[in-house]
Amino acid sequence: MVPRQSTAEADFSALEEIKELALSRPAARGQLGRLRDEHVTLIAELDQAHPAAADLGDRYVDAGARGIAMRTPASGPAPDTVAQISARIHAPLLSLEPADTSYRLWRARACGADMVVLPTATLSDPALYSLLERAESIGMAAIVEVCGTADLVRALRAQAKAVLLRPTAGPDPASAGTDMDELLSLVPAGVLKVAECGPAGRASLIASARGGADVVLVGASHLAGAESVSIVAGLAAMGAHPALTARASRTG
Repeated sequence: MVPRQSTAEADFSALEEIKELALSRPAARGQLGRLRDEHVTLIAELDQAHPAAADLGDRYVDAGARGIAMRTPASGPAPDTVAQISARIHAPLLSLEPADTSYRLWRARACGADMVVLPTATLSDPALYSLLERAESIGMAAIVEVCGTADLVRALRAQAKAVLLRPTAGPDPASAGTDMDELLSLVPAGVLKVAECGPAGRASLIASARGGADVVLVGASHLAGAESVSIVAGLAAMGAHPALTARASRTG
């Protein structure tokens, strides 16, 4: 009789399998310097289910996006499909699937992601620090999700090099009342500030830029129509406007 595999053994086996797949991918393009410039840069979210996702992603890059974001699957047989899209896009890929375990971090890499989101709200301090170190060790850039001031304190204590500011997304009541301007003002110089674009589109980008954001993440809800490439081009041009380029002198 063949011994039954324990849950722990199965979990370890799954982790080793996904690690092997991740390590077979081309080297990650996770340097945060690709997103940093004298003007506000863009990450545009791409729907992996789009019939020409890779081509559309490259059109976003040609229109001015510095990075592409996708919701990489947390489970199932899709890593190869997403990795093929990633390999054809000439820009770093940010996985928007929260990486709150080592397995999910490695799976994002197996999907071809170069950058990953670490959700502060669902990670203990040791786990956050460990995943930051693990991401860096495999060449990925970790962007720590921050929904309020308490999250920001923890992210900075863990020595995060980049934060994704989502002041209205957190379940923690302590986040209530914290707005984007307040969070931006509290992030120290040297930490890359990624602001999620709000429903106002261009107005949200302008407000975030004036508040000191380095990067604006433009979600799929802004890019759902046939004019998505034009929207990316317009937002990229807005981010490069001289009036916003000068923000550094105001925000220090």
